Amino acid sequence: MSVQPSSGPSPSEVLTVPAGDFAVIHNWSELLYFFNHTLPECHMEFSESTKRVVLFVLYLAIFVVGLVENLLVICVNWRYSGRVGLLNLYLLNMAIADLGIVLSLPVWMLEVTLDYTWLWGSFSCRFTHYFYFANMYSSIFFLVCLSVDRYVTLTNASPSWQRHQHQARRALCAGIWVLSAIIPLPEVAHIQLVEGSEPMCLFMAPFESYSTWALAVALSTTVLGFLLPFPLIAVFNILTACQLRGAQQPEGRRHCLLVCAYIAVFVICWLPYHVTLLLLTLHGTHVSLHCYLAHLLYFFYDVIDCFSMLHCVINPILYNFLSPSFRGRLLNAVVHYLPKDQARTGGRTSSSSSSTQHSIVITKEGMQPPRHALPGPNFQAAALSPNTSPISAPQSLLSS
Repeated sequence: MSVQPSSGPSPSEVLTVPAGDFAVIHNWSELLYFFNHTLPECHMEFSESTKRVVLFVLYLAIFVVGLVENLLVICVNWRYSGRVGLLNLYLLNMAIADLGIVLSLPVWMLEVTLDYTWLWGSFSCRFTHYFYFANMYSSIFFLVCLSVDRYVTLTNASPSWQRHQHQARRALCAGIWVLSAIIPLPEVAHIQLVEGSEPMCLFMAPFESYSTWALAVALSTTVLGFLLPFPLIAVFNILTACQLRGAQQPEGRRHCLLVCAYIAVFVICWLPYHVTLLLLTLHGTHVSLHCYLAHLLYFFYDVIDCFSMLHCVINPILYNFLSPSFRGRLLNAVVHYLPKDQARTGGRTSSSSSSTQHSIVITKEGMQPPRHALPGPNFQAAALSPNTSPISAPQSLLSS
């Protein structure tokens, strides 16, 4: 089984060498030979060609489905950005970040097909990895902001928050993009095109401090990409679920299940990737893995990395397509671009549906609002405006 020092769009597959063996290794060529022929000594038969086919199919499926879904989310939320819920700003930016990840997939598909040979030059080697990393962090950070902000919107009715929430959300989104653009720089600075009969795009930190750099990169990726975001996502989603159960609304159980799904999807997509990355990084210098386990991790690392990208497909479904308000806006957008004779028929249906929904909102607004109102599946505050009074702010979440 051939082992590559890095592969795919993930943080480089960091390989480390037992300290006692550094004395006989003097350059990168000898190090790569060591990886491919002597680490570990046990032997396992895996089909690299089968893995390449599976990876290509997975990348292609994620690319096609993710491209369609995220483009629809961006188009719909952009079209109605000034007339729907305030939390839509996070959904729009998260869809843009996920779309960026999806657009990088054709490069990884071709790299896998060519057995990790890089044919697109030194600049694209660094830029493609940087583009992927920046969008990966952005997607995760926007998901954290969405989890926190919808709980704040559900529970906070202070006049100060009502007045400044527009500006605060825009500033926060801008800050996330800037932060996500800075975080990958130390790693990307050490990604190089290694020339040879088969040029490869690899993580090439200084040889003398390679293990230290590899560990620093892996730890920063895990801390910023999972250990910090996950507690925030889990805690605020659980708090939101508690608020929904306390509201005792008819659909409270359904929304609680959605909140649980938000947490579960994040864990399923990202936990296997970060555990594998850390084990491979620590192997040899800090921990000693059984040789068969090491073989399995090295072989399936690319598959696990590809599996983590499923969030680009699942996020649009969980946070957008399961929302009745989003499906209504999507239908209106489709009707808008239909030929006029078809649009008239669709427009009459949409108008009737809109008037009915509007009547429901008016009826609810005329009633005394409960202490905690029940938001829609994507918790968009459609009717919430800077002038909304404190007592009606939670109830206005119902109209999303």
